[in-house]
Amino acid sequence: MLRATRRIYLIALAGLIVWLLVTQHQEIADLLEGARPALIAAAFASSCVLILWNSALWRCMLMMLGHDVTLSRTLLATARSLPARYVPLGVSYAAARMALLRAADVPLTPLAITAGLELGLSVSVALAVGVGLLGASGALAGGAAWTIAALVIAVMAMLPALGGQVVNRLLARRGARFAVDWGDYLRVLGVSIGYWIWAGLTFVLYLRAFPEADLLPAVEIAGAFMVSWALGFLTLIAPQGFGVAELSLAAILAVEGHSGVALAAIFAGYRVVLIARDIVAAGTAEIISTRLTRRGSL
Repeated sequence: MLRATRRIYLIALAGLIVWLLVTQHQEIADLLEGARPALIAAAFASSCVLILWNSALWRCMLMMLGHDVTLSRTLLATARSLPARYVPLGVSYAAARMALLRAADVPLTPLAITAGLELGLSVSVALAVGVGLLGASGALAGGAAWTIAALVIAVMAMLPALGGQVVNRLLARRGARFAVDWGDYLRVLGVSIGYWIWAGLTFVLYLRAFPEADLLPAVEIAGAFMVSWALGFLTLIAPQGFGVAELSLAAILAVEGHSGVALAAIFAGYRVVLIARDIVAAGTAEIISTRLTRRGSL
């Protein structure tokens, strides 16, 4: 049923995109006027670094589970798995990366735990940091209170006695368990926070390419990006949150004189940057993997 619902959603989304291009083309063209290609190129380069951040996150989580996989192998598996992001099954990306790392003699259980932890941690960190940034920028009523609440929640999640126990209880239901200590836990959280801060800055670079968005504060842009991306993750029928994240961004960020649908179309352009990055990264990783295989290094 979920798979069928996803198909219906994607068909409806495709129809909406066509409708936007037909009815809102002039407003979208106005938003694109004066675009700065250099900043789009900078956003592309910055998005490539996100692959390294995400690989480091997987490595830290596997180390926490007692499996020390080199960063280079994790990075190669991550890049080669990128095309699976566009298969509308929800778990294809994680499954592809698990299969590639399985070849490195990492057992299936810690890989499955890592995939689950990544999703849960990414959503919670993105929401906590994003809400905190939105509060700090004054985009939320009672801004300082939102920031303090987000920080309190983040600190509570960091405590092994609290967040670690919750994780262990969830894992115990799957027949797995690991001891969480300060060093491992803070390392994983630090990498996750670093990933989302870098992701927010990358989106700021992308949006700064369009003069119409110059008046939007960078802190507000980064916070809105994190919150909307987290909401997209939580929407099961939207692969990679496509459509949901863009509409959420349009609801949070407002550019005077422009409608939300036109803004959503501009925000969706960031997907094009990520698709281009994934094509380049996956192609490069396949070439490297082939050469290493021929040399007998894998």
